[in-house]
Amino acid sequence: MAVKGKICVVFLLFAAVAFISASASFGMSENDEEIRVCKMMCEFSGEDDKPRCIKKCEEYHPEKQKREGEGGEGRGTGHGGSSDRRGGGGGSGDRQDIILAMEEQDVRKMVEQCHQSCQGSQGEQQRPQCFQTCMQKRFRDYERSRGHDTRTRRTDKRQQSNNPYVFKDQHFTARLETEHGNLRVLQKFTDRSDLFQGIEKYRFAYLVAEPQTFVIPNHWDADTLVFVANGKGTITLIEEDSRQSHNIKQGDLFWVPAGITEYLINTDNNERLVLAKIIHSVSVPGELQLFSVGGGDPESSFYNAFSTEVLEAAFDVDRDSLGRITGQQKQKQEQGMFKKATEEQIKSLAGKESRIWPFGERKEKGKGTYSIFKKDPSVANDNGILHEVDSGDFPDLRNINVAFSFFNITRGSMAGPFYNAKATQVLIVPNGVGWFEMACPHLSEQVTRSGQIRPSYEKVSSELRRGTVVVIPAGHPVVIEASGEDNLEVIGFGLKSDKNEWFPLAGRDNVLSQWEDEAIELTFGSPASEVKKVIEKQDQKLFFKGPVRRGRAFA
Repeated sequence: MAVKGKICVVFLLFAAVAFISASASFGMSENDEEIRVCKMMCEFSGEDDKPRCIKKCEEYHPEKQKREGEGGEGRGTGHGGSSDRRGGGGGSGDRQDIILAMEEQDVRKMVEQCHQSCQGSQGEQQRPQCFQTCMQKRFRDYERSRGHDTRTRRTDKRQQSNNPYVFKDQHFTARLETEHGNLRVLQKFTDRSDLFQGIEKYRFAYLVAEPQTFVIPNHWDADTLVFVANGKGTITLIEEDSRQSHNIKQGDLFWVPAGITEYLINTDNNERLVLAKIIHSVSVPGELQLFSVGGGDPESSFYNAFSTEVLEAAFDVDRDSLGRITGQQKQKQEQGMFKKATEEQIKSLAGKESRIWPFGERKEKGKGTYSIFKKDPSVANDNGILHEVDSGDFPDLRNINVAFSFFNITRGSMAGPFYNAKATQVLIVPNGVGWFEMACPHLSEQVTRSGQIRPSYEKVSSELRRGTVVVIPAGHPVVIEASGEDNLEVIGFGLKSDKNEWFPLAGRDNVLSQWEDEAIELTFGSPASEVKKVIEKQDQKLFFKGPVRRGRAFA
């Protein structure tokens, strides 16, 4: 988009200069008229580019005089800084010059046509006005034909960004994959859009361990909230003077503090263990580092960052013995973070919970695991079930300032519309296919040319499939819809609010149903009794039978 913006301003500046040259041929003075005409042409650039265009106009005349005084030739920097574009020996600069040359050709054609058209005007004084009117008309036609009006540019920007609220497989930028499992970390939210600066300290990650797989000890420089999306296993946390082991199963939540070493095993013989993680950085916002002992791979062990002499002194062993933990000594076992375990090893690692070191009193930082199915659902009917967990249920959520929710939407049904009061919700699809729609003010025009605020919203939507991640900012109305084939499961992490509150916009207990009659009548311009027939018709809460889709089916 930056390239397009530069070309737009450069194009208008060249047009202004072409207009000035033609105006001079009709007898107009060049100095003061030059800047006035240039600024007039900036009116065609749209609200975003106009200030930059006007600034370039003001800089152009002094720069041109300076170049002429130095004997300079060519366009130079006066035409939007083309010398900068040509730097670097090709690449994007060359492409910009090609596009710019095409647009200059279009302007020259306009100038010639208007020049010829106004030659027959009555009187010398009328010719400049004729030329100005002609150029303005041709510029409007050109804008419409090229789709450069403000709204189209904003639409193009949204389309080119490929919907900043939706993240798919290609947006998992950090990956560690082997035949026994994989770890994938989603790109920083702020790398996708500046709209997510409020959640820049958070990241999302998936970990999948195949049956009977051990995940070697590691630690993050970040706090982690983990949800068991599928399977079962045992996780062990190593604290300052204790070792905790917890058996985990589908539906469990647990918290791993920053710097705590953990290791994990999938104890099932058939099912994958799938963990969905929200990670909260504690140093540089959004930057994460995984620290591992390497699992027999020398390049993946943080120990090998130290000199051999340092490690020999630290462990008080010789170099040959040291190779057993640094991976320098060849051993007959597979390397990497994920390793196949034997039946005996699994049985031992999946033993009693909360085994403690034989010395000292355990200083437990976490509270163990919490099952989201421990209490009754917040909402449940034939169309879906919602489970919610906040810090009142699971105090560890306060440590990361996150609330949790889990939607199970019946096939052919939908949840919403609703919005979250404080939390920015990160939704993840572990199973099913569906669709979501959201009302978004950020992608629409909010201010008119006269400066008046006019609320307007655009629909942001996308298909949902296993692995899709969607960000729903606080206050944004949203609908989540399941296909007609299978139920849709959606995991929800409510960021920056460990006790989120949500408001339904339709159905039982919806926001509108709480309004006074006078407020209804003043808002909608109809008798309250008539409006209430619409507001109160739906007697279900949150989950409803889905719409009948025409022209689009879930693939």
